[in-house]
Amino acid sequence: MRLSRFIMIKSITVPTSHDPQSLFTILSDPVFVLPRLFPPIKQVNLEKDSFNAEGRFMLMRFSIHGNVLRGNNITYVFTLGSGNETGNGKLVIELQKGSVSLRFEYDGWMERTSGLFMGKWFTEFGSKLDEEVRLERIKRKI
Repeated sequence: MRLSRFIMIKSITVPTSHDPQSLFTILSDPVFVLPRLFPPIKQVNLEKDSFNAEGRFMLMRFSIHGNVLRGNNITYVFTLGSGNETGNGKLVIELQKGSVSLRFEYDGWMERTSGLFMGKWFTEFGSKLDEEVRLERIKRKI
């Protein structure tokens, strides 16, 4: 019998002035999304629709391996590991005219520790999103 565990869930909806197609292109890119949403991530490498990321959080090195699924929504599914510890997560990005909704779910070794910071990270991501997408659109010429 498995005891029920605490699963971290964080959601946010932010207004945007960008069109859904431009947002879809940019928010489907883990190199753009992951370090901005999760500041401890310092490096992201891509291989088609898969990604590997590395970082450091509270003196612990960690790695993330996952995939980006593109459909009606953008979904990042991943495994977070450090040493012998692992956890699984999912980030779903839903684009609507005039807004972006993010829903993050995580079950694993970092849920309680990182949960203390998650609200701040999501708030900062949301407050900077429109401007950072604008700059990225200029950079990518979209």
